[in-house]
Amino acid sequence: MDDEKQSEVIDWQLFQEFVNEFKGETDRAAVILGVAKLDSLLYQILKYYFVVTPSSSDELLDGDSPLGTFSAKIYMMYRLGLIDASFARSLHIIRRIRNDFAHEVSGSTINSGSHKDRVKELSIPFQSLTFFEYFKETFFKNDKSASTNFRVVLSILVARLEAMLNKTNPLESKAWVLVTNSMKNYERPVKEVKQLEQ
Repeated sequence: MDDEKQSEVIDWQLFQEFVNEFKGETDRAAVILGVAKLDSLLYQILKYYFVVTPSSSDELLDGDSPLGTFSAKIYMMYRLGLIDASFARSLHIIRRIRNDFAHEVSGSTINSGSHKDRVKELSIPFQSLTFFEYFKETFFKNDKSASTNFRVVLSILVARLEAMLNKTNPLESKAWVLVTNSMKNYERPVKEVKQLEQ
């Protein structure tokens, strides 16, 4: 899909509210809230994209179903061609940061240790973009810490997924039917009918 078709179509007021809400949170809360938002967007995109399920609950996406985890949703989005490898990789890096934060009891900060290294890796695709610097200036007063870079990249990913949700079309069903019209309208050849009658 070309860049023009992927133009941002999001509700900027809601997006700014999201950024402003989580930018003042602790690193732990920003990670947990951010991943919850990303997971919810992946869920919504896949639910809208897939052929509608006949039951009230979604056997693929809800609870402990095959696509119930953040990781499984990322893999599915990539395998369906809805996101590219770089997008999937970024989501997986954020997932790993979230997993580490979930297992650390206290004192977790994005500005130290393996978190800082992962954020550096996460920021690589954006480092040379004027947009990235402008975003930091606008929302984070140009703070250059790993914590801020994480929030900026997370916000960009949220914006991209919001835009995708607004532009996603449901999968066109190309399902093979069990009973075809030719089966329903089948008539025995005349020769076979005569043999049966004898």
